[in-house]
Amino acid sequence: MSADSETISNAVRWACAAPSVHNVQPWAWRLRRGELELRVDRLRSIPVEDPAGRQLIISCGAALHHLRVTLEHNLIEPIVATFPDRGQPDLLAVITFRGRARAMSADAGLFASLERRRSDRRPFDAPPAGSLVGLARHASVFGASAISLSPQFGDMLARAATLAAEEHQSDPAYWNELESWIRSAPTADGVPRSALPDALSIHESASARAFPSGQLRIGHGVRDDAALILLSTVSDTPIDWLNVGQAMSSLLLHATASHLATCPLTHLTEVESSREIVRDVASRSGETLQNPQVMIRVGLEREPSDAVIDAAGSETRIEEHRPGGTGRRPLEEVLTVSS
Repeated sequence: MSADSETISNAVRWACAAPSVHNVQPWAWRLRRGELELRVDRLRSIPVEDPAGRQLIISCGAALHHLRVTLEHNLIEPIVATFPDRGQPDLLAVITFRGRARAMSADAGLFASLERRRSDRRPFDAPPAGSLVGLARHASVFGASAISLSPQFGDMLARAATLAAEEHQSDPAYWNELESWIRSAPTADGVPRSALPDALSIHESASARAFPSGQLRIGHGVRDDAALILLSTVSDTPIDWLNVGQAMSSLLLHATASHLATCPLTHLTEVESSREIVRDVASRSGETLQNPQVMIRVGLEREPSDAVIDAAGSETRIEEHRPGGTGRRPLEEVLTVSS
């Protein structure tokens, strides 16, 4: 039994709901003679921030896992061959399909989380005790390790964030590249300013990336009680990046299914000096793998407040809004169907 093209096209649409670095959506799909190809689209690269394309491939890995979840929901088993042709390094996966009589994977129950998941850059309340224990095993399915970083190493992570910021602060090419993916209004790609903290909003999270000013009103000195989960791999090759992207997607969707808020972070691992500190923190927290790839903030969405505190300690009454979802490129831009 093979899946029809309409079902596969719809699965690709849901796959493209996956998170990607700065919402660049660097995936290109081709459906031909019952096989679906996934390639990384280098035209959507961010060469200053991500010269090796590591974050692009991680993003494509997340889309590949989203595809798996959607197919399982439709009782279709994906048969995935990763990096099938050494002569085509941008061909990340070829997927074929066979039908199932019933769902065989726990991922089939995650379909509802595809639409609900958001990357939330606001501060979180701490996750409930014990809520993170089961998340690690969802990463291990894809050969990655997930570990909660001990809060006692917060000062070390703050130092890593400082080093990462110093690496970029005087580099106009970096800021121009970042600004090119910030949108004044929601569009098909990029990050809308409505999803980014405004210039006066500084919350106490050592893991937060500095962005050009947005429109989210948070306040000054607001404490972030999110837990930090780090995904690491044995080696640091494109197959590791693709697999850790799948692990990231699995963890995010399982967290969403458990009513936890999440936000992936990659900037502390994109600069070698800060990545080395993250590696040290991971080792001290019990991690044995030596290649930190993605950090994920996990916690409870904080109840909305109608006031923020500015740097001078004054309270300002505001109408707070929750960030919505980011846009997605039309299916016809990312999927080619040929006979």
